Amino acid sequence: MNSNNISRRGFLGASVAVMAGAAGLTAAGCSAESSLEAAGKHELPVDPAKGGEWISAACWHNCGGRCMNKVMVKDGAVVRQKTDDTHEDSIEYPQQRGCVRGKTQQQQCFGADRILHPLKRKGWQPGGGEKSNGQMRGKDEWEVISWDEAIKLASEEIKRISDEYGPTGFYCKANNTTLNVLSGYVRGWDTTSHGTYTLDVTKMGLPTTDCGTGDADTANDRFDLENAEYIIMWSSNPAWSAAGTPINYWMAARDKGTKFVSIDPLYNASAQMLDAEWVPVRTGTDMALMFAIAYEMLRLDEEKGGIIDWDFIHKYTVGFDSESMPEDKTIDENLKDYILGEYDGTPKTPEWAEPICGVKPEQVTELAQIMAKSNKVMILHNYGMARCNGAEMLPQLLIALGAMGGHMGKSGHATASAYHANAGNGGARLISAGAAKMPKTTNPVTTGVRQPQMYEIIKNGGGHTQDVSNAYGSFHKPNPTELGPIKCIYHMTDAVLQTSLNQKEGIEAHRAVDFVLTLAQFMTTNARYSDIILPVTTEWERCGGFGDYNNREYLPFYTRVTQPLGEAKTDQEIGELLIAGVGKDPKLAYGKTEDQQLYEKIAGCKVMGDDGKMKTLVTLTADDIKSLNAEGTPQEGIITLKELKENGGYQFPRKRGDKHGHIGYQKFVDDPEANPLKSKSGKLEIYCQARYDLMASFGFPGIEQYKPYPTYVVPCTGYESTFKDGKIGGEKGEYPFLMFNPHYLRRSHTVFDNCPWLREAWANPVFLARSDAESLGIKDGDTVLLSSPYGKGLRNAAVMDVLMPGMVGVPHGAWVDVDEETGIDMAGSDNYLIGSEYSGMGVSGYNNQICNVEKYTGAPLGRDCDKPARWSAN
Repeated sequence: MNSNNISRRGFLGASVAVMAGAAGLTAAGCSAESSLEAAGKHELPVDPAKGGEWISAACWHNCGGRCMNKVMVKDGAVVRQKTDDTHEDSIEYPQQRGCVRGKTQQQQCFGADRILHPLKRKGWQPGGGEKSNGQMRGKDEWEVISWDEAIKLASEEIKRISDEYGPTGFYCKANNTTLNVLSGYVRGWDTTSHGTYTLDVTKMGLPTTDCGTGDADTANDRFDLENAEYIIMWSSNPAWSAAGTPINYWMAARDKGTKFVSIDPLYNASAQMLDAEWVPVRTGTDMALMFAIAYEMLRLDEEKGGIIDWDFIHKYTVGFDSESMPEDKTIDENLKDYILGEYDGTPKTPEWAEPICGVKPEQVTELAQIMAKSNKVMILHNYGMARCNGAEMLPQLLIALGAMGGHMGKSGHATASAYHANAGNGGARLISAGAAKMPKTTNPVTTGVRQPQMYEIIKNGGGHTQDVSNAYGSFHKPNPTELGPIKCIYHMTDAVLQTSLNQKEGIEAHRAVDFVLTLAQFMTTNARYSDIILPVTTEWERCGGFGDYNNREYLPFYTRVTQPLGEAKTDQEIGELLIAGVGKDPKLAYGKTEDQQLYEKIAGCKVMGDDGKMKTLVTLTADDIKSLNAEGTPQEGIITLKELKENGGYQFPRKRGDKHGHIGYQKFVDDPEANPLKSKSGKLEIYCQARYDLMASFGFPGIEQYKPYPTYVVPCTGYESTFKDGKIGGEKGEYPFLMFNPHYLRRSHTVFDNCPWLREAWANPVFLARSDAESLGIKDGDTVLLSSPYGKGLRNAAVMDVLMPGMVGVPHGAWVDVDEETGIDMAGSDNYLIGSEYSGMGVSGYNNQICNVEKYTGAPLGRDCDKPARWSAN
């Protein structure tokens, strides 16, 4: 498959120096000739204890940890790696420790499967039509070409398509500075990470996606976790989804006596660490459980009182009952009467919910008692339950549950998200990086297409779209649009084809266009189905920077570890070449060097002062600025540039009882008139006319089932779909299992799936409940065939006692590997088994799909770590 003639030794000369053995004293280095000679003798090339320099290295992927990562470099080789040891570890001032993924970053930078030279698919030629030979994408051989040839081919084809089809002849999912200047493009939108929370929850009074910052953060400070008597972890597994330091905050609360309850199909790693009581719930049926809990709270309050905080409901919310309806209501209905069955004759009792969600009535009653106003309760959710078909009104229902117990705005109480690096640690940022001022570029196309529909439009050579969004989490009134042919797909170093629904059709769409251009470091799924691949540097090969999405107390900073390997270039360098290639000025997009941008980010760093105001963090002398290859003005801060580099950033010191704690909604609860929320009423809107009207305007299928307040909606695909006639309790259908895709420590979404160490440590099996496996004659480690209405895939079985029967867990993010003869995916890609159906607001139902499982009768799959890499430089 690989037709280039780069030698293994040549690659090592540019990148890898050492790979130590299984003893664990591993090292990977980058260029010293002495290292190569020693590696050939199977000896360590250097003594790491003498003369090595520790460098703060990037750990930059979207994993949720944002941890410290340091490497020791000697003679150009990385010989050791470690995490935070800049100070003693304590719960007040914790070390920002890395996880298993961070420890494999050296295999990212120096991996033998790095793409270090421009590549062209052999069967592709510019000009479109039959010349593109699109049916061979993903199957063709590659050839190494020069940068001059790569830029000439790419820029000429971009110009041709732009001249013939205009800016709508291009597709790129995310905002792209280079493509804004090159041509313009149609964007794709999806609900991806936050699911239904992307549909403008500000209209009901929440911050955007329920992930606010500063005073808008709905979660409490980490020290306040210890003040809760109960923490309800709903669809939450921070040990895996926010690996690193965050889980320690939760463990500290456990040690102080806080009791945990985990509501999830899987008794996950976090639940086990925290000794949580497990409430197993079928994936995608969380709303049925919520309705039943609310019913029980109403019943118990009626019987004995002291359960519901009626004062809180009537003062801070609208739409729960007839006494608290909003002024803009269009129907005279409310949540309470719906729960009691006043409108449909069906009270939402635990007995009603059990056939749907699988939770025993006695557990529902226990949850209702826990959530009573007399208990200090935090309801902390992640977003797995929001990435489900039929979950459109889940945010309003969850906030109603929290309001019923008055669990907001005071110590020990919360109803909020626990997400990413800030999981369990809400509040204003105490430290932040600056930003470089760059030229503003604008995409001339405003049209956005729901991502799975995009593939259909590409395959059909254009078509109609109900344009309702062109940016993540941003929706507008529909703009019906007819699109012409899309002829070019432009991929940044993202994973669109891997992480989007209906991957099988996505592959077909990639084979239908004239040109696919991808910037990549590895032979990712995007790259595999491309025509030209432009090699991009990793962050270890760049001038330095700050970790994005860091937690509120820590700002990670990293510096260059090695010079760019091979012929790899930065995104900016590639963008400048492409813009120049079409005859435009690169300064339209990139007006400053990357060194100058780094200086401006450092100079703009701020830290919280004792007076509650942000102050300059970094002192910069004239010599410092010169050393950064930048221009600027010296300034005074609280740490030096040297300290920033040596410490790998800055961590804000915290103590219990300091001035920097945070309670979500506190200002609103203390004085709702002076601190109204962003909703029309200024309150939390359980009945939210504005959010419903926006959703209804889309005209998507099934909208007639929804109302401005939460109701139970049978999803377009979900648990009911596992039955032959769609009715729960009947005969099971062709696809009797519910499938979800848990995040998994082998990857950060899709990143790291090619790293040998992680492939060996984390096998990426399919999760099966023991009772289901035994009924199918499947044993742990057996190869199984997963089938859905949309695709088939193979995985080895992990038979579990901690998974709810009827559920199938397919870990998120494995790089698809389709056998072209059988059409079966050999890698276990979750999205190869998912279609593009949608309803309501168009939420993508990643976590309540249907499938069948059977023991595979072909050859055993074997271990992922024993398979050859997709790309090798020899």
